[in-house]
Amino acid sequence: MKKTLIAVAAAAALATSSAFAEVTFGAWLRTVTGVGYNGEDAVTGMSNSWSGMRPSRLNAAWTSEDEMAGMKLDIYYNDDDIHIGDNGYLWLKPVDMLKLSIGKFDGAETGLRGDFCFGSWNWLRPFNWIADDEGLTFNGSHKDGLMAALTPVEGLTVMVQLPVFNSIWGGNNNAYVAETPTSDAENTIEDTFKNAAYLAAYQIEGVGKIKVGYFGNYKEGKNDEGKDTKDIGQLNVAFDLYAVENLYATVGVRYNIFDYEEDANKDLVKVTAGVSYQITDEFKVSVSGGVKLYDGDIDPQFGIGAGIDYALMDGLALTADVRFLSDYTGDYPKEAKEEKDASISFLVGVIKSVGSNASLGIGFQGATEGIGLANPDWANGKGAIIPAEGDSFCWAIPVSMSIFF
Repeated sequence: MKKTLIAVAAAAALATSSAFAEVTFGAWLRTVTGVGYNGEDAVTGMSNSWSGMRPSRLNAAWTSEDEMAGMKLDIYYNDDDIHIGDNGYLWLKPVDMLKLSIGKFDGAETGLRGDFCFGSWNWLRPFNWIADDEGLTFNGSHKDGLMAALTPVEGLTVMVQLPVFNSIWGGNNNAYVAETPTSDAENTIEDTFKNAAYLAAYQIEGVGKIKVGYFGNYKEGKNDEGKDTKDIGQLNVAFDLYAVENLYATVGVRYNIFDYEEDANKDLVKVTAGVSYQITDEFKVSVSGGVKLYDGDIDPQFGIGAGIDYALMDGLALTADVRFLSDYTGDYPKEAKEEKDASISFLVGVIKSVGSNASLGIGFQGATEGIGLANPDWANGKGAIIPAEGDSFCWAIPVSMSIFF
Protein backbone atom coordinates (compact mmCIF):
# COMPACT_ATOMS: atom_id res chain seq x y z
CA MET A 1 0.00 0.00 0.00
CA LYS A 2 1.41 3.36 -0.97
CA LYS A 3 1.25 6.13 1.57
CA THR A 4 1.36 9.86 1.27
CA LEU A 5 3.55 11.60 3.81
CA ILE A 6 1.83 14.54 5.36
CA ALA A 7 4.60 16.87 6.35
CA VAL A 8 4.31 17.41 10.03
CA ALA A 9 6.93 19.74 11.29
CA ALA A 10 5.33 20.57 14.56
CA ALA A 11 4.09 18.39 17.14
CA ALA A 12 2.98 17.37 20.48
CA ALA A 13 3.40 19.75 23.27
CA LEU A 14 4.25 17.74 26.31
CA ALA A 15 4.28 19.82 29.48
CA THR A 16 7.46 21.85 28.90
CA SER A 17 8.85 20.21 25.79
CA SER A 18 7.90 19.33 22.24
CA ALA A 19 9.16 16.89 19.62
CA PHE A 20 8.94 16.69 15.90
CA ALA A 21 7.14 13.64 14.55
CA GLU A 22 6.19 11.97 11.30
CA VAL A 23 2.53 11.40 10.53
CA THR A 24 1.39 9.38 7.54
CA PHE A 25 -2.05 8.89 6.10
CA GLY A 26 -2.81 6.14 3.64
CA ALA A 27 -5.53 3.87 2.36
CA TRP A 28 -6.14 0.85 0.25
CA LEU A 29 -9.67 0.28 -0.99
CA ARG A 30 -11.41 -2.14 -3.30
CA THR A 31 -15.08 -2.45 -4.13
CA VAL A 32 -16.52 -4.96 -6.56
CA THR A 33 -19.95 -4.60 -8.12
CA GLY A 34 -21.75 -6.02 -11.12
CA VAL A 35 -24.29 -8.57 -12.27
CA GLY A 36 -24.38 -12.32 -11.78
CA TYR A 37 -26.41 -15.49 -11.65
CA ASN A 38 -27.05 -17.50 -8.48
CA GLY A 39 -28.42 -20.64 -10.14
CA GLU A 40 -31.97 -19.33 -10.32
CA ASP A 41 -32.06 -15.58 -10.92
CA ALA A 42 -29.97 -12.84 -12.48
CA VAL A 43 -28.87 -10.62 -9.60
CA THR A 44 -26.91 -7.49 -8.84
CA GLY A 45 -24.56 -7.01 -5.96
CA MET A 46 -21.89 -4.87 -4.37
CA SER A 47 -19.15 -6.26 -2.20
CA ASN A 48 -15.55 -6.24 -1.20
CA SER A 49 -13.54 -9.26 -2.28
CA TRP A 50 -14.32 -10.88 1.07
CA SER A 51 -18.04 -9.84 1.22
CA GLY A 52 -19.59 -6.84 2.88
CA MET A 53 -19.16 -3.25 1.75
CA ARG A 54 -16.32 -0.88 2.55
CA PRO A 55 -16.39 2.17 0.28
CA SER A 56 -14.15 4.29 2.49
CA ARG A 57 -11.25 3.90 4.92
CA LEU A 58 -8.34 5.87 6.35
CA ASN A 59 -5.12 4.52 7.81
CA ALA A 60 -3.21 6.87 10.07
CA ALA A 61 0.15 6.31 11.74
CA TRP A 62 2.35 8.45 13.96
CA THR A 63 6.05 7.84 14.60
CA SER A 64 8.30 9.88 16.89
CA GLU A 65 11.35 11.57 15.42
CA ASP A 66 13.68 9.10 17.14
CA GLU A 67 11.52 6.18 15.91
CA MET A 68 11.15 4.81 19.43
CA ALA A 69 7.36 5.22 19.79
CA GLY A 70 4.23 5.54 17.73
CA MET A 71 0.67 4.49 17.08
CA LYS A 72 -1.48 3.15 14.27
CA LEU A 73 -5.21 3.57 13.66
CA ASP A 74 -7.45 2.36 10.85
CA ILE A 75 -10.86 4.01 10.42
CA TYR A 76 -13.39 2.15 8.26
CA TYR A 77 -16.78 2.98 6.88
CA ASN A 78 -18.32 -0.48 6.58
CA ASP A 79 -21.88 -1.05 5.42
CA ASP A 80 -23.66 1.63 7.46
CA ASP A 81 -21.32 2.59 10.29
CA ILE A 82 -17.89 3.99 11.07
CA HIS A 83 -15.66 1.97 13.36
CA ILE A 84 -12.10 0.94 14.12
CA GLY A 85 -10.64 -1.16 11.33
CA ASP A 86 -7.91 -3.80 11.32
CA ASN A 87 -5.53 -1.87 13.52
CA GLY A 88 -5.74 0.32 16.59
CA TYR A 89 -2.62 0.13 18.73
CA LEU A 90 0.30 2.01 20.25
CA TRP A 91 3.90 0.88 20.36
CA LEU A 92 7.22 1.83 21.88
CA LYS A 93 10.79 0.59 22.11
CA PRO A 94 12.21 0.65 25.65
CA VAL A 95 15.46 -0.53 24.04
CA ASP A 96 16.32 -0.65 20.37
CA MET A 97 15.97 -4.44 20.04
CA LEU A 98 12.56 -4.68 21.77
CA LYS A 99 9.23 -3.39 20.43
CA LEU A 100 6.13 -3.52 22.62
CA SER A 101 2.68 -2.99 21.07
CA ILE A 102 -0.76 -3.12 22.64
CA GLY A 103 -4.21 -2.89 21.10
CA LYS A 104 -5.93 -4.37 18.06
CA PHE A 105 -3.90 -5.97 15.27
CA ASP A 106 -4.41 -6.98 11.66
CA GLY A 107 -3.14 -10.41 10.66
CA ALA A 108 -0.12 -8.95 8.86
CA GLU A 109 1.19 -6.90 11.80
CA THR A 110 3.67 -9.57 12.95
CA GLY A 111 5.42 -9.26 9.60
CA LEU A 112 5.56 -13.07 9.44
CA ARG A 113 2.26 -14.02 7.80
CA GLY A 114 2.80 -16.31 4.81
CA ASP A 115 0.79 -14.53 2.10
CA PHE A 116 0.48 -15.76 -1.47
CA CYS A 117 -2.27 -13.71 -3.13
CA PHE A 118 -3.25 -13.87 -6.79
CA GLY A 119 -6.22 -14.15 -9.15
CA SER A 120 -9.65 -14.62 -7.60
CA TRP A 121 -8.42 -13.54 -4.18
CA ASN A 122 -8.27 -10.00 -5.53
CA TRP A 123 -11.77 -10.09 -7.05
CA LEU A 124 -14.86 -11.89 -5.70
CA ARG A 125 -13.40 -14.66 -3.57
CA PRO A 126 -14.97 -18.08 -3.99
CA PHE A 127 -14.75 -20.58 -1.15
CA ASN A 128 -12.88 -23.46 -2.73
CA TRP A 129 -9.30 -23.26 -1.53
CA ILE A 130 -7.51 -25.38 1.02
CA ALA A 131 -6.27 -22.23 2.79
CA ASP A 132 -6.70 -18.49 2.34
CA ASP A 133 -4.18 -16.70 0.15
CA GLU A 134 -3.50 -14.40 3.10
CA GLY A 135 -1.63 -16.64 5.50
CA LEU A 136 -1.39 -19.53 3.05
CA THR A 137 1.65 -21.09 4.70
CA PHE A 138 2.02 -19.25 8.02
CA ASN A 139 -0.47 -17.69 10.42
CA GLY A 140 -0.61 -13.97 10.99
CA SER A 141 -1.33 -11.91 14.07
CA HIS A 142 -3.01 -14.34 16.43
CA LYS A 143 -5.11 -12.32 18.86
CA ASP A 144 -5.38 -8.77 20.06
CA GLY A 145 -3.76 -7.59 23.28
CA LEU A 146 -0.02 -7.26 23.91
CA MET A 147 2.62 -8.05 21.29
CA ALA A 148 6.34 -8.09 22.06
CA ALA A 149 8.95 -8.46 19.30
CA LEU A 150 12.62 -9.03 20.15
CA THR A 151 15.48 -8.89 17.62
CA PRO A 152 18.51 -9.97 19.68
CA VAL A 153 20.78 -10.51 16.65
CA GLU A 154 20.57 -9.59 12.99
CA GLY A 155 18.14 -11.83 11.12
CA LEU A 156 16.47 -13.33 14.21
CA THR A 157 13.02 -12.27 15.45
CA VAL A 158 11.30 -13.70 18.52
CA MET A 159 7.71 -12.70 19.28
CA VAL A 160 4.96 -13.34 21.78
CA GLN A 161 1.32 -12.24 21.63
CA LEU A 162 -0.69 -12.28 24.85
CA PRO A 163 -4.48 -11.87 24.60
CA VAL A 164 -4.87 -9.51 27.55
CA PHE A 165 -8.26 -7.80 27.56
CA ASN A 166 -10.20 -5.34 29.65
CA SER A 167 -12.95 -4.26 27.29
CA ILE A 168 -15.84 -5.65 25.27
CA TRP A 169 -14.02 -5.86 21.96
CA GLY A 170 -12.08 -8.93 20.98
CA GLY A 171 -9.81 -9.63 18.07
CA ASN A 172 -9.22 -11.46 14.86
CA ASN A 173 -8.87 -15.19 14.36
CA ASN A 174 -11.22 -16.47 17.06
CA ALA A 175 -9.94 -14.20 19.79
CA TYR A 176 -11.63 -14.20 23.18
CA VAL A 177 -14.47 -11.65 23.17
CA ALA A 178 -15.89 -10.45 26.46
CA GLU A 179 -19.67 -10.06 26.59
CA THR A 180 -19.39 -7.17 29.05
CA PRO A 181 -16.49 -5.04 30.30
CA THR A 182 -16.34 -7.11 33.50
CA SER A 183 -16.70 -10.61 32.10
CA ASP A 184 -12.96 -10.76 31.46
CA ALA A 185 -12.70 -12.01 35.04
CA GLU A 186 -12.69 -15.53 33.55
CA ASN A 187 -9.71 -14.66 31.38
CA THR A 188 -7.17 -15.73 34.00
CA ILE A 189 -3.38 -15.64 33.80
CA GLU A 190 -3.49 -19.33 32.92
CA ASP A 191 -6.01 -18.68 30.14
CA THR A 192 -3.90 -15.84 28.79
CA PHE A 193 -0.77 -17.93 28.38
CA LYS A 194 -2.69 -20.96 27.04
CA ASN A 195 -4.14 -18.75 24.29
CA ALA A 196 -0.97 -16.83 23.48
CA ALA A 197 1.16 -17.10 20.35
CA TYR A 198 4.90 -17.78 20.50
CA LEU A 199 6.80 -17.12 17.27
CA ALA A 200 10.34 -17.11 15.94
CA ALA A 201 11.81 -16.39 12.52
CA TYR A 202 15.32 -16.38 11.11
CA GLN A 203 16.35 -14.70 7.88
CA ILE A 204 19.12 -16.58 6.06
CA GLU A 205 20.77 -13.92 3.94
CA GLY A 206 20.48 -14.63 0.24
CA VAL A 207 18.46 -17.80 0.83
CA GLY A 208 15.16 -17.27 2.60
CA LYS A 209 13.36 -17.22 5.93
CA ILE A 210 12.38 -20.03 8.28
CA LYS A 211 9.42 -19.46 10.62
CA VAL A 212 8.03 -21.48 13.52
CA GLY A 213 5.11 -20.70 15.79
CA TYR A 214 2.77 -22.09 18.40
CA PHE A 215 -0.71 -20.54 18.34
CA GLY A 216 -2.69 -21.31 21.48
CA ASN A 217 -6.43 -21.72 21.12
CA TYR A 218 -7.46 -23.49 24.31
CA LYS A 219 -11.16 -24.25 24.43
CA GLU A 220 -13.18 -26.97 26.16
CA GLY A 221 -16.62 -28.03 24.96
CA LYS A 222 -18.70 -30.82 23.46
CA ASN A 223 -19.15 -32.01 19.90
CA ASP A 224 -22.43 -32.68 18.09
CA GLU A 225 -22.65 -36.09 19.75
CA GLY A 226 -22.22 -34.62 23.24
CA LYS A 227 -18.67 -35.94 23.64
CA ASP A 228 -16.08 -33.88 25.51
CA THR A 229 -13.70 -31.88 23.33
CA LYS A 230 -10.59 -29.90 24.12
CA ASP A 231 -8.80 -27.78 21.54
CA ILE A 232 -5.31 -26.83 22.64
CA GLY A 233 -3.45 -25.06 19.85
CA GLN A 234 -1.59 -25.31 16.58
CA LEU A 235 2.05 -25.74 15.60
CA ASN A 236 3.01 -23.97 12.39
CA VAL A 237 6.34 -24.21 10.53
CA ALA A 238 7.09 -22.51 7.21
CA PHE A 239 9.93 -21.61 4.89
CA ASP A 240 10.08 -18.82 2.31
CA LEU A 241 12.65 -19.16 -0.47
CA TYR A 242 14.19 -16.12 -2.18
CA ALA A 243 17.46 -17.61 -3.44
CA VAL A 244 16.45 -18.01 -7.10
CA GLU A 245 16.11 -14.85 -9.17
CA ASN A 246 12.50 -14.09 -10.21
CA LEU A 247 11.25 -17.09 -8.20
CA TYR A 248 9.38 -16.99 -4.91
CA ALA A 249 8.39 -20.18 -3.11
CA THR A 250 6.76 -20.78 0.26
CA VAL A 251 5.77 -23.98 2.05
CA GLY A 252 4.12 -24.50 5.42
CA VAL A 253 2.93 -27.26 7.72
CA ARG A 254 0.28 -26.88 10.42
CA TYR A 255 -0.36 -29.49 13.12
CA ASN A 256 -3.45 -29.16 15.31
CA ILE A 257 -3.19 -30.28 18.93
CA PHE A 258 -6.45 -31.44 20.53
CA ASP A 259 -7.89 -33.96 22.95
CA TYR A 260 -11.33 -35.35 22.07
CA GLU A 261 -13.18 -37.95 24.10
CA GLU A 262 -14.08 -39.69 20.88
CA ASP A 263 -12.87 -39.31 17.32
CA ALA A 264 -14.59 -36.29 15.77
CA ASN A 265 -12.90 -36.45 12.35
CA LYS A 266 -10.98 -33.31 13.18
CA ASP A 267 -8.36 -31.99 10.74
CA LEU A 268 -4.96 -32.96 12.10
CA VAL A 269 -2.35 -31.79 9.58
CA LYS A 270 -2.45 -29.22 6.79
CA VAL A 271 0.40 -28.82 4.29
CA THR A 272 0.32 -25.82 1.93
CA ALA A 273 2.67 -24.34 -0.66
CA GLY A 274 2.90 -21.63 -3.28
CA VAL A 275 5.32 -20.87 -6.13
CA SER A 276 5.41 -17.85 -8.41
CA TYR A 277 7.83 -17.18 -11.25
CA GLN A 278 8.32 -13.94 -13.14
CA ILE A 279 9.01 -15.40 -16.59
CA THR A 280 9.47 -12.01 -18.23
CA ASP A 281 8.95 -8.43 -17.10
CA GLU A 282 5.38 -8.72 -18.39
CA PHE A 283 4.44 -12.31 -17.55
CA LYS A 284 4.12 -14.06 -14.17
CA VAL A 285 2.68 -17.47 -13.27
CA SER A 286 1.53 -18.57 -9.82
CA VAL A 287 0.56 -21.97 -8.42
CA SER A 288 -0.62 -22.80 -4.91
CA GLY A 289 -2.39 -25.57 -3.08
CA GLY A 290 -2.35 -27.99 -0.21
CA VAL A 291 -3.74 -31.05 1.49
CA LYS A 292 -5.56 -31.70 4.78
CA LEU A 293 -5.26 -34.96 6.68
CA TYR A 294 -7.93 -35.86 9.22
CA ASP A 295 -7.75 -37.76 12.50
CA GLY A 296 -10.61 -40.06 11.59
CA ASP A 297 -12.32 -41.82 8.73
CA ILE A 298 -12.56 -38.77 6.45
CA ASP A 299 -10.53 -38.98 3.26
CA PRO A 300 -7.76 -36.39 2.79
CA GLN A 301 -8.92 -33.12 1.27
CA PHE A 302 -6.79 -31.37 -1.32
CA GLY A 303 -6.90 -28.25 -3.42
CA ILE A 304 -4.82 -26.55 -6.08
CA GLY A 305 -4.94 -23.30 -8.02
CA ALA A 306 -2.98 -21.69 -10.85
CA GLY A 307 -3.01 -18.20 -12.29
CA ILE A 308 -1.30 -15.82 -14.67
CA ASP A 309 -0.69 -12.08 -14.75
CA TYR A 310 0.27 -10.51 -18.07
CA ALA A 311 0.97 -6.86 -18.85
CA LEU A 312 -0.65 -6.35 -22.26
CA MET A 313 0.58 -2.78 -22.65
CA ASP A 314 1.34 0.23 -20.53
CA GLY A 315 -1.40 0.49 -17.91
CA LEU A 316 -3.40 -2.53 -19.11
CA ALA A 317 -3.04 -6.05 -17.69
CA LEU A 318 -4.69 -9.45 -17.95
CA THR A 319 -5.23 -11.73 -14.95
CA ALA A 320 -6.74 -15.21 -14.79
CA ASP A 321 -6.85 -18.19 -12.49
CA VAL A 322 -8.60 -21.51 -11.88
CA ARG A 323 -8.99 -23.29 -8.53
CA PHE A 324 -10.00 -26.85 -7.63
CA LEU A 325 -11.08 -28.30 -4.28
CA SER A 326 -11.65 -32.03 -3.84
CA ASP A 327 -14.67 -31.67 -1.51
CA TYR A 328 -16.13 -29.56 1.31
CA THR A 329 -15.55 -31.99 4.18
CA GLY A 330 -14.91 -30.40 7.54
CA ASP A 331 -14.63 -26.77 6.46
CA TYR A 332 -17.97 -25.14 5.86
CA PRO A 333 -21.35 -24.55 7.51
CA LYS A 334 -23.55 -27.64 7.60
CA GLU A 335 -26.03 -26.12 5.20
CA ALA A 336 -23.22 -25.75 2.63
CA LYS A 337 -21.16 -28.92 3.01
CA GLU A 338 -23.56 -31.85 3.07
CA GLU A 339 -22.97 -34.28 0.19
CA LYS A 340 -20.73 -31.85 -1.67
CA ASP A 341 -18.62 -32.93 -4.61
CA ALA A 342 -15.41 -31.46 -5.98
CA SER A 343 -15.67 -27.81 -7.02
CA ILE A 344 -14.03 -25.55 -9.55
CA SER A 345 -13.85 -21.77 -9.67
CA PHE A 346 -12.29 -19.50 -12.28
CA LEU A 347 -11.62 -15.88 -13.19
CA VAL A 348 -10.64 -13.97 -16.32
CA GLY A 349 -10.20 -10.24 -15.88
CA VAL A 350 -8.67 -7.14 -17.42
CA ILE A 351 -7.30 -4.33 -15.26
CA LYS A 352 -6.62 -0.75 -16.38
CA SER A 353 -4.60 1.62 -14.23
CA VAL A 354 -6.24 4.99 -13.64
CA GLY A 355 -3.74 7.72 -12.94
CA SER A 356 -1.05 6.81 -10.42
CA ASN A 357 -3.26 5.70 -7.53
CA ALA A 358 -6.18 3.69 -8.88
CA SER A 359 -7.28 0.89 -11.15
CA LEU A 360 -10.48 -0.28 -12.84
CA GLY A 361 -11.14 -3.88 -13.80
CA ILE A 362 -13.83 -5.98 -15.42
CA GLY A 363 -13.95 -9.75 -15.53
CA PHE A 364 -15.94 -12.94 -15.62
CA GLN A 365 -16.03 -15.39 -12.72
CA GLY A 366 -17.72 -18.73 -12.13
CA ALA A 367 -17.98 -21.30 -9.36
CA THR A 368 -19.52 -24.78 -9.33
CA GLU A 369 -21.21 -26.81 -6.59
CA GLY A 370 -22.91 -23.86 -4.94
CA ILE A 371 -19.83 -22.35 -3.36
CA GLY A 372 -20.88 -18.85 -4.38
CA LEU A 373 -18.69 -15.76 -4.68
CA ALA A 374 -17.26 -13.29 -2.14
CA ASN A 375 -16.95 -15.93 0.61
CA PRO A 376 -20.70 -16.42 1.13
CA ASP A 377 -21.94 -16.55 4.71
CA TRP A 378 -24.83 -18.96 4.29
CA ALA A 379 -26.09 -18.70 7.88
CA ASN A 380 -26.45 -14.91 7.76
CA GLY A 381 -27.29 -14.50 4.09
CA LYS A 382 -24.20 -12.44 3.30
CA GLY A 383 -22.03 -12.51 0.20
CA ALA A 384 -22.04 -11.06 -3.29
CA ILE A 385 -23.47 -14.19 -4.99
CA ILE A 386 -25.25 -16.62 -2.65
CA PRO A 387 -26.26 -19.92 -4.35
CA ALA A 388 -29.96 -20.50 -4.86
CA GLU A 389 -29.44 -24.26 -4.42
CA GLY A 390 -26.74 -26.35 -2.80
CA ASP A 391 -25.15 -27.37 -6.11
CA SER A 392 -25.84 -24.27 -8.20
CA PHE A 393 -23.36 -23.00 -10.75
CA CYS A 394 -22.89 -19.30 -9.99
CA TRP A 395 -21.28 -16.70 -12.18
CA ALA A 396 -20.66 -12.97 -12.14
CA ILE A 397 -19.39 -10.11 -14.26
CA PRO A 398 -17.53 -8.11 -11.61
CA VAL A 399 -16.37 -4.54 -11.99
CA SER A 400 -13.51 -3.83 -9.59
CA MET A 401 -12.51 -0.34 -8.45
CA SER A 402 -9.33 0.05 -6.38
CA ILE A 403 -7.50 3.06 -4.98
CA PHE A 404 -4.34 3.33 -2.90
CA PHE A 405 -2.36 6.23 -1.52
